[in-house]
Amino acid sequence: MDDQHPHGSNDRAITRQCTATSKRSGEQCRKPAMKGRTVCLAHGGRTPRGVASPHFKTGRHSRSLPGHLVADYERALNDPKLLSLRDEIALNEAMLVTVLHQLGDDPNQPARDRRLFRQIMRHIDLKRRLVETEVRHIVLAREMLTAEEALALMRAVLGVVTHYLPDPADRAAIAEEITALISMNGPETPIGAHHYD
Repeated sequence: MDDQHPHGSNDRAITRQCTATSKRSGEQCRKPAMKGRTVCLAHGGRTPRGVASPHFKTGRHSRSLPGHLVADYERALNDPKLLSLRDEIALNEAMLVTVLHQLGDDPNQPARDRRLFRQIMRHIDLKRRLVETEVRHIVLAREMLTAEEALALMRAVLGVVTHYLPDPADRAAIAEEITALISMNGPETPIGAHHYD
């Protein structure tokens, strides 16, 4: 130790040792931990953490829910038809019919009938909005390709390109152009506009 560096040399940064235990020897790993981590590369130093992790769950609602609601909450999260409004439309329709049955022929109940007509109009307006939203969902679902459909389409296109273009240089140029198209931020650039000869 010298007078200028009483705590040792600072020529190299202090590296932390991996805190994982070796499966073979049962001893602590001797490799340096990755920067900002407590483990080395071999023990998961590059594994995404927090929001970047594919296993990340916010728990935003489940932490606050009473125990008897947690199972229903989890089931709703995993429901593929969660965005469908068919159940709400059917419930609104049933409520509308119930209110319609309450209307009577008694002319001595005009106040009650006005109240019932207001309820009927609210149910009709709600049904209209629910149906419009459900139709938008259906149209969007039909217009969008699933990831599997997009991959199948790309495989088919690449099969055609490979069949008709035996030259590897031509195929590489087409692959580069397709990659550039996929990575573009918007549809404004027409096909071939970024390729200059």
